Amino acid sequence: MRIVFFGSSDFAIPALQALTAGGFAPALVVTKPDAPRGRGRKIYDSEVKLAAQELQLPCAQPDDVHAPEFLAQLRALKVDLGVVISYGVILKPELLGLPKHGMVNAHASLLPLYRGAAPIQRAIRDGRLETGVTIMRIVEKLDAGDILLQKVVPIDPREHAGALRERLATLSGPALLDALARIAKGDAHYTPQDEAKVSYAPKVEKEHGVIDWRLPAREIDLLVRAMTPKPGAQTRLGAKRFIVIEGIVEPDLYGMGIPGGLQSSGETGIRVCTGKDLYRITRIKPDNGRNMTAGEFVRGHHIAPDARFG
Repeated sequence: MRIVFFGSSDFAIPALQALTAGGFAPALVVTKPDAPRGRGRKIYDSEVKLAAQELQLPCAQPDDVHAPEFLAQLRALKVDLGVVISYGVILKPELLGLPKHGMVNAHASLLPLYRGAAPIQRAIRDGRLETGVTIMRIVEKLDAGDILLQKVVPIDPREHAGALRERLATLSGPALLDALARIAKGDAHYTPQDEAKVSYAPKVEKEHGVIDWRLPAREIDLLVRAMTPKPGAQTRLGAKRFIVIEGIVEPDLYGMGIPGGLQSSGETGIRVCTGKDLYRITRIKPDNGRNMTAGEFVRGHHIAPDARFG
């Protein structure tokens, strides 16, 4: 099959590598143009472009993937199948209809759960015990296409969104290989999504990471894990802002603390009172500072006896 691969973030790279190694090397890799990043706004090469170059695959970076000249380029390739993973552009019907077998997408959830931009973070925040990768046919409606296959994985009780993202990116490779093998053999069977079970995972913004210490410690732990590494679970101590990186839920044997108040702080962690139980912070990052253990933080900062996170 002549395959065109669409991907822009580093999440797409393991799948691109797996397809190439598994005998489905794309005839063309399509990724977004190189873009400025960081405070200096320096132009950096697209990570997917660099991966394509390393794999010796041709790569295109159209400003507009729907431009007539780019569509003409795809027609000339006589594409059999489009593979899309973390491309970040909503594809229009004219493009979707170009490949002989249409286009498939690897989505990081068990659809119809968590359609949208942030399925990994939302699954953790909701306390889900498992998630996975769905290979589906792309249709005009967001993440609503028929399902070809799913790969399921458990969510580790201590896993944060960054670690789960890496696992699902890796899992996308064999999932796509399985899907493409079925399509190549003419053995692809698609199942419509159950619209009654649809849920959505809109983009997570910075303000979604603000910690409300009145919540139970279990809820705070889910928030911290979902917001790590980005955009971060935020709290304040006095006038300073901090990002909570990691912590552990512990029983509050006395239940006398005010939410946000510190019960104790030391090498093993900073114990914060919540709406129910304690949340022991084990890693924390001051705003514009470095990620550090709670012990390092306590040794380097004066914490008043009546200090309170808020």
